[in-house]
Amino acid sequence: MRDAGPEIDVPALVMVIVFMSNMAVSYLDPYRLALPRAVGQTIFVIGLLICGYVIAYLKSGFLGGTKPSLDRLVTNGPYGFCRHPLYVGFIVLLLGVDLMLGSPLGIAFTFLLSLPSAVHRAKVEDKFLRDRFGGLWEEYAGRVGFMLPKLRVQTRKESKDLVRNGEAR
Repeated sequence: MRDAGPEIDVPALVMVIVFMSNMAVSYLDPYRLALPRAVGQTIFVIGLLICGYVIAYLKSGFLGGTKPSLDRLVTNGPYGFCRHPLYVGFIVLLLGVDLMLGSPLGIAFTFLLSLPSAVHRAKVEDKFLRDRFGGLWEEYAGRVGFMLPKLRVQTRKESKDLVRNGEAR
C-alpha cells in the first residue's frame, strides 16, 4: 500500500491564502480612504509587536500546524491574556496594512474573510487542545478569553472579602 504523503493542514492553508489575498486586495484596491498613513502604520506596528512577542514566547512551538506540536499546554505569557494571541496579532497587522493603504476593500476583506478564517482555525485548534489536554484545557478556557481577554466583574462580596483579607490594591 502506498503512503498517502504528508497530511495537509487545511485550516492553516486556508488562513494563509486568505491573509495573502487580503494584502493583495488592499494593494490593488482602486479606491482609497483619506486617512493619515501614520494611523495604519501604528496599527501595523502594534500587530507586528503582538506577533513578535507570541513567536518569541513560543520559540520552536511556533512552527507547528493547527494540531499542537508542544507536549504541554501554554497558558502563560501572551496566552495568559487570550487563547489565540497570534491570530489577534495577524488580524491587527492586516488591518494596519488596510489602513496604511487606505483600502476600503481591504478593510472589508479583513472583517468578512480574514477574521472568520482565523476564528475557524482557532476553533479547530481549540478542539485539538481540548482532546489532548482535557480538564486542564477546560480550566484554562474557562478563565481566558478566546481571542480577547475575558473581563471579569467582581461582586461586592468578593471586593469586601479582598479588602478584609488585605488583598485589595
